[in-house]
Amino acid sequence: MKGKKYLFVLMAIILIGLGSGPPATAKGVFSATDLISVPTNRTLAPGKYSLGVHVDEHSRAKVQIDLGVVDNFEFGVAVDLYRHTNDPSVRFKYRLIPETGDRFGLALGIQDIGKDQFSPYLVLGHRLAPYDLRWNAGIGGGELGGLFFGVSKVFPTTQFPSVTLTGEYDAYGFNLGAKILMNKGLHLNVGVHDLETFMFGLTITN
Repeated sequence: MKGKKYLFVLMAIILIGLGSGPPATAKGVFSATDLISVPTNRTLAPGKYSLGVHVDEHSRAKVQIDLGVVDNFEFGVAVDLYRHTNDPSVRFKYRLIPETGDRFGLALGIQDIGKDQFSPYLVLGHRLAPYDLRWNAGIGGGELGGLFFGVSKVFPTTQFPSVTLTGEYDAYGFNLGAKILMNKGLHLNVGVHDLETFMFGLTITN
């Protein structure tokens, strides 16, 4: 089993090398198991799905759906919409090492499959339970061409919806965002990409 995991890691490193180069045109935005634009080591449970619709101030929109297919494997489809141009792609994420209370988790995946340049990555992460703080760091190719990292913290309240604040570096710039729990399974997401472009949208998870 460990040999298979090492083989997956080796394959991911090769893919990252192939995917390196100038940035592509799309990346993950506010998906259920990711931060803002960068992936995490988490995957949807089997049978779970997430549907997200987001738009930025330049009228660039992104629609995506992700599905937990089997244990540790997540598959998704995304469409980038801009001025009557539809740019579809598919993506997947496989969790190699599940996260535990005292050990980080590791996942590999590819975004933007079907575009001119795909974005493979390796990412590890862990939740610091005493602070309810989650960190993730990884290396990728394509739109994730280089080192990326991010942190997020949940602020639960009794009178207002809980809010998850996130800060990340996506290998090209810094992004800030917030996921606001409006109802069970429904999040309102707001953020600033590269600290200059405002974006917002909704994510629904069953």
